[in-house]
Amino acid sequence: MCPAIFEPLPLTSYHYLMNTKNPPCLNGEKVETATNLLRVFNHKHRFAIINKLLDQGGMDSSKLANSLRLQESYIMEHLLVLQQTGIVQALDIVDGVKFVANKRAIRKVNEALRSFSQN
Repeated sequence: MCPAIFEPLPLTSYHYLMNTKNPPCLNGEKVETATNLLRVFNHKHRFAIINKLLDQGGMDSSKLANSLRLQESYIMEHLLVLQQTGIVQALDIVDGVKFVANKRAIRKVNEALRSFSQN
């Protein structure tokens, strides 16, 4: 077994592996955000919520629950995650809250994924 794979390397050793003089600089917050974005699109119900909002232009949680045949509390949990990642936005309206897909954020994620898969 190769010890470099199974034993942690000190930060000072990474530059030899990466052909650079500087050790890698990872922003934990950005890594977590990227991970959460990938999780959003990898979950069938979150993906269905996004598609429904894109198709309908915006809906409240009860209409979303009815159209997807899921419980409203379950939909609300996923809407919270989608809002935290910026993929869905909540708009205050007279009757309550309407949820809409953030097309700009979705486009940025799609472009990043496309770029990543081409390399």
